[in-house]
Amino acid sequence: MRQGFFNLTELSVSNNTAILPRCGLCGLSHGCHSPRMKPTGKGKRKVLVVAEVPGALEDLKGKQLIGEAGQVFRNLLRSIGVDLDRDCWKTNSVVCRPPNNKTPTEKQIESCRPNLLHAIKTLKPHTVILLGMSAVKSLVPVVWKEGVGNGLGKWVGWNIPSQKLNVWICPTYHPSYLLRTHNDLLKKIMTGHLKRAFRHKSRPWKEEPNYKDRIEVITKPAQAAKVIKEMIRNGSCVVPDFETNCIKPEEEESEIICCSLCQEGKRTIVYPWVGEAVDATVQLFKSPVPKIGANIKFEDRWSRRKLGVGIRGWYWDTMLASHVLDNRAGITSVKFQSFVRLGVEGYDSHIKPYLQSSGKKRLNRIKELPIMDVLLYCGMDSLVEWEIFRSQQKEMEREFS
Repeated sequence: MRQGFFNLTELSVSNNTAILPRCGLCGLSHGCHSPRMKPTGKGKRKVLVVAEVPGALEDLKGKQLIGEAGQVFRNLLRSIGVDLDRDCWKTNSVVCRPPNNKTPTEKQIESCRPNLLHAIKTLKPHTVILLGMSAVKSLVPVVWKEGVGNGLGKWVGWNIPSQKLNVWICPTYHPSYLLRTHNDLLKKIMTGHLKRAFRHKSRPWKEEPNYKDRIEVITKPAQAAKVIKEMIRNGSCVVPDFETNCIKPEEEESEIICCSLCQEGKRTIVYPWVGEAVDATVQLFKSPVPKIGANIKFEDRWSRRKLGVGIRGWYWDTMLASHVLDNRAGITSVKFQSFVRLGVEGYDSHIKPYLQSSGKKRLNRIKELPIMDVLLYCGMDSLVEWEIFRSQQKEMEREFS
């Protein structure tokens, strides 16, 4: 295990991210008219469109998205005032045509990924539109360590402010899907995705956020208690988060390891669960200070079991809000929401294996980690939950106003 807490840049690089294309492993360049097709287009609006693979006509002409599916896509863009060749650059997740237009394999996508990363580095787009699952598999693993899965459904429609690449990553359907389905509703949905993607006028970040430096670790219980009481007097929203040695507080030997509190994003503290800090936290939980959380039943259940008090004043649950805003499966977790909304890239990667329960007592291995790693991870949860809440709140104001 790597010692010390995370570095966002280190954590966000996929093990499958090669520096140079592996064309020798792929072998596709020997069987097509336009091998290693370069990006085309003028890119006046600094948008890079990533399709799947060149089709027969694209391969023959050496230009992306000119076949039947490409014309569907071009017509969608025209309907929102965008000219594909003038306003965008175009490339593919795999830049050589596979035989018989076969869907590219994982190996082919991985081998060709450096071509896409090189295009992003040299063209410097502020927005990258991903058409279909092959494009998602090509780019998203570079910045998301959890794995993209095999379903496009949970990815389409997000505008991800990638911190590593400093681009907006905007997945949507491949236009060939519209050709196959002849679904007017799907066409409308995809048009909405494209409208949102083309609203971006610049890169998402002038300066990459440094969440780690915003977390204040307090190891002295008396000092933590003092800050907690200040938060109570302040009266503003607080995001509490526990790290525990198991999921359920009813388990034998269950215990709270530490707690973090983020007050409106202005101050985030984290402290070991001991002494005066525990007593002050109980006072906070009893107070009318509004509380925000992710899956709030977790903290509430632990508080009731271990402290004998329910947490008063719950105001927002980011998991429930995720369901309200978007009822797709697999998108409600703090880690996924922090990625698609904030561009936070896998801050739990070195912690996650130790949070898995094992044995009859169902205890995890969190105590095997350096305490500073645990504390900072816990603090990150509170801080990003606050930022997710703000993002969700703004979205609800737009959607329901």
